[in-house]
Amino acid sequence: MKTKLNFTKTICLGLCLFIFSICISCNSNSSKDKVSSTETIAADEYFSVKVNGKLWQAYPSKEFKEYNLSYKELGHQFSIFAEAEDGSRMDISFHSSKDLAPGNYPSTRNDNGMLSGVFYYPEAKSSDKELASVTQEIPIQENTVQITKIDKSNKEAYIIEGTFSPTMYAVYETNPERSTKFLEGKFKVIYRPDSMNPAF
Repeated sequence: MKTKLNFTKTICLGLCLFIFSICISCNSNSSKDKVSSTETIAADEYFSVKVNGKLWQAYPSKEFKEYNLSYKELGHQFSIFAEAEDGSRMDISFHSSKDLAPGNYPSTRNDNGMLSGVFYYPEAKSSDKELASVTQEIPIQENTVQITKIDKSNKEAYIIEGTFSPTMYAVYETNPERSTKFLEGKFKVIYRPDSMNPAF
């Protein structure tokens, strides 16, 4: 009788361990699938524009493997901070009085004083030249940034796509190019809401 009882206990214990190992295996596979799908999305990110006919391209940060993005709930302002390999920088910022959505965004200030538009800093980090240019100029460019897609189906990784081809104006007198036309600007970035970056 005792032997039968011990045998039954052993079978039950073995069965429980088997079910437990299957559950763990399923969970680890689903988390791996989640990571690989996020990595696939990130591999498709880009940011580029033609400046005086020459391609200017920025890449995700080498350290964090993603673009530097910011969203401020006050003013619904979204910003992309991009840097090329030579150290030159370009920032794009746009805001809305309501929720962000696909559409055209102008270069202007919002009600809280924050600037929206395109900001270009072509001087490399080691240069002392001041050649910055911006879209902040009169008349306001109504279509500075065109957002073509905001996909929030994945709550952990929003996909934001857009285009931009504004006219840029020199900030300093030291810049010999008083105005420059950007062409074929395009971007696709992934915004990841977390404790530091609010969802929208």
